[in-house]
Amino acid sequence: MKTFFAVIGFAIVLTGCAAFERLQPQERESTAMRVMLAAGQVEGLHDLRVPAAAVDDRAALVVAAEAALVQELAPLNVGRAEPVSYPVQAAFMSVSGRTDPTLYSRAGIGLIAWLPASHAEHELAAQLAWSEIVEQAATRALPQGYETEPFEWIDKSAEGIESTHRVLRVQGPLCLDWSCILDGAFTSREDPTLSLGGQMQRVQTPEVAGHGEAESFTPLIKAHHLTLRRLTAQYLEVGDGQGQWYRMDTQPLAEFDLNAFYQRLSAELPEWAYIFVGSENPLYPPVVPVVLHQGEELFFAVP
Repeated sequence: MKTFFAVIGFAIVLTGCAAFERLQPQERESTAMRVMLAAGQVEGLHDLRVPAAAVDDRAALVVAAEAALVQELAPLNVGRAEPVSYPVQAAFMSVSGRTDPTLYSRAGIGLIAWLPASHAEHELAAQLAWSEIVEQAATRALPQGYETEPFEWIDKSAEGIESTHRVLRVQGPLCLDWSCILDGAFTSREDPTLSLGGQMQRVQTPEVAGHGEAESFTPLIKAHHLTLRRLTAQYLEVGDGQGQWYRMDTQPLAEFDLNAFYQRLSAELPEWAYIFVGSENPLYPPVVPVVLHQGEELFFAVP
């Protein structure tokens, strides 16, 4: 009888441990997850446990994700005429990520970086240095036959407050007569203090940065995105008071392979820089969240 109760008690303990383990964070996190954790942008994301062969194989990963969703939803679908289903990207999202369409992690795309502190004396110098790095990398990432040149302007609010802006005009086979622009929160060279979009902050360096310095500069605003679009109109808008804004109307450059461009861009950036692409971003079908680094795709998956 004692043996019976001991076995039952041991089984209960094992069951409790198993349930407890399921509730705990996974001991091992993917590199992609560690990047987003360090950047403070992990909300909504979830690492999927998959066979080792599927960790860095997009096609195998999608198959594993679909299978994981079927298994997860099986208990909910018992006896249901219309079974519950999720798109494949849901396998990489937490409950909040699946239900909150406003989360950046679902559709966001942007640059994440930890500029070594030795590269700049202060935040403004870091802002200029990072802007220059991204501009040069983006220019090199464009296909052969394309070139860029900077274009800057000053906007003024109705109260007379000025702000500076900078983009790269693009000339090439799909952008004749400098008809495209690269926009990526670049910092003005004329007056960088008025370029607020590219501000940097000094932080303790996370392990994923890889450069070994104790401190780094990282963008103050959530990951900046870099876009290439066709310019359709440009004009000066004058408002009430002292308001004056230079406007650029654009449209997507449908013929341009943005997928390949972002992959090349990640290869041109330093090893302490990453590109995050959210699960509902249309650039990388079939759609799963990914972090690009040095030309490689890092998935939110662990063996």
